[in-house]
Amino acid sequence: MTHPRRRLIIGILMVTLIVAAVPTIWIGAKWQRALRNVNKMIVTPVALPTATAAPQLAEAPIDAGPDDVPASIPTAVPEPGGAMNILLLGTDARLGEDISRTDTIVWVHLDGRTNRVSMLSFPRDLWVNVPVYGKNKINAVYPLGERKIGLGYGPALLKETVGELVGQPIDHFVLINFDGFKTLIDKIGGIYVDVPKAIDDPAYPTADYRTMKIHFDAGRQLLDGDRALIYSRTRHADSDFGRNQRQQQVLLAIFDRLREQGMLSQLTNIDHYTDAISDYIRTDFSRSEMLSLASMGTKLQAENIQRYAIDPTMVVERRQPSYVLLLNDKKGLKRLVSQMVDPTVASAGGETPAR
Repeated sequence: MTHPRRRLIIGILMVTLIVAAVPTIWIGAKWQRALRNVNKMIVTPVALPTATAAPQLAEAPIDAGPDDVPASIPTAVPEPGGAMNILLLGTDARLGEDISRTDTIVWVHLDGRTNRVSMLSFPRDLWVNVPVYGKNKINAVYPLGERKIGLGYGPALLKETVGELVGQPIDHFVLINFDGFKTLIDKIGGIYVDVPKAIDDPAYPTADYRTMKIHFDAGRQLLDGDRALIYSRTRHADSDFGRNQRQQQVLLAIFDRLREQGMLSQLTNIDHYTDAISDYIRTDFSRSEMLSLASMGTKLQAENIQRYAIDPTMVVERRQPSYVLLLNDKKGLKRLVSQMVDPTVASAGGETPAR
């Protein structure tokens, strides 16, 4: 082979390698940017103090008895065999607020062995036992931990509270505020939701503490971030129980939208997604755990997502001194938990209607 020909072949190979390397370098740079964004979302897990070291409330908790306060708060340990319990939390923080109540609380149980996901929503006025602090509304637990123990302790206290309520250790949390929720949905081009019946709310709360009238027609429709948030939060047309079902419906709609767009398209644009939401989400997942979770997501089918809810028959209302929902069917809750964590348990009530 002559030297000129050899140099030509070597030159062609070099150009080919450079052209082939450009996408790899580009994707690598996008991944580095995405990882920096992910790091912004991750908070260091904190351990709650023991009962003797924890600061106490100034006022005595209502209805709290000696059995309501444990000697210590156990540390949650991931279940063996690939099972994981996660709290999805949505805060209703408004302009100028650093700490607010959790408007949405959903327990998600993931079973990596069967690629099965179960969701259980809690009414925000549910009266629960808060380890160390006695009784309170479930949506008040997060700000209680933030203010009484310290910044970063709200999710930890809520994880322990829900873990005690359902008898399962809660491993992780994901916290998102209203702006992040709307931004995420807008970033994926909106979500399709099949509204089962027309909704009219004459007093939907706005960010400036006013109200406005809202309306949704019945039927399948595309919702942007603003409309999806309103659909998830409105409750005057029915109740908190109806709102819990809508919130689960929206979560599934987000999942469906991501699947429609394809995981590969998300991979090449991953930095755009993380750019958009990194300021609004906080979680105690590590990066490696997130990757494992994403791997499960690629195998998950919509029919393997089960929806459960605490329904009105399981609680009684108490309006004095403030409005709360008292759980009066503990066996019913135990049955729901069994259905969630064990796919062999026959489904018997408590499951929300199919989409």
